[in-house]
Amino acid sequence: MDRPLVSVVIPAYNRPGTLKIALESVLSQSYPAIEVIICDDSSNDDVKEMVQPYLKKHPFITYVKNEQNLFLKNWHKCFDLAKGEYINYLMDDDVLHRDKIKKMIYFFESFEGISLVTSFRQTINEAGDPIAPLTATKRLFKESRIMDGRIFGDMALTQCLNIVGEPTTVLFRKSDLDEPFGVYKGKQYSLLNDLASWLGLLSKGKVAYLTDALSYFRIHPSQNNQTLGEKTFSQWLDLIIASREGGFLKADEDFQKALLRYRERVQHRPAFKDDLKRIADTLNQMRS
Repeated sequence: MDRPLVSVVIPAYNRPGTLKIALESVLSQSYPAIEVIICDDSSNDDVKEMVQPYLKKHPFITYVKNEQNLFLKNWHKCFDLAKGEYINYLMDDDVLHRDKIKKMIYFFESFEGISLVTSFRQTINEAGDPIAPLTATKRLFKESRIMDGRIFGDMALTQCLNIVGEPTTVLFRKSDLDEPFGVYKGKQYSLLNDLASWLGLLSKGKVAYLTDALSYFRIHPSQNNQTLGEKTFSQWLDLIIASREGGFLKADEDFQKALLRYRERVQHRPAFKDDLKRIADTLNQMRS
């Protein structure tokens, strides 16, 4: 029986060493129908040189070197080149468990209304050794489950934490993503580009959460979210407000909880004084 094609798309940037490990984790997948799309945004040819032996050996790998740095548009380019029915982004410093795709595809094929499948992700250090989870990456439940997507989205927004997962963590159907990756309600997000897209998907149906560690999230000083700058954290407030317009946080209590949780995280940081005023104005409007 033909299996649906899954596109593993990798927006690469100047990390040939960890990219090699990430790529090997794709090649070892137990699921048979996979293509790999690597869009290289690097400032040098190190990644290009590293992938050449793989391109000669594996015809299902597509490699493209960008003539100029595309940054977030590189994510869109990966998506556009993908031919698969399903998409799994893979960060070039993360790793997939060998059964990730197989276990996640099972939920799409076995249950109706699934718009997103995610799982517990194991945090690892630069050397690839397991480390203690971050607050956002802790295992959410004792048993795998399927639940309403909007409820799951509300859980993330009210905690001001991306409990859904980083780009590597999630598998989704390509046709279900209505806006370019990282765009929500017409706004492109950078720090929260993953959660922005997850909200769009969660609004469409159910989420399957698996308790197995099906991906490995590498923590290191040069990862993307460490280099975007402090002020990009304001995107949380933008996303909270936009998500209410998108059908999340319908209950005033939940919306207030999300706003207050964000305020708690930034209230002692001078760079966010405009956000604090925006929250105060929003809360006053709700009370009036």
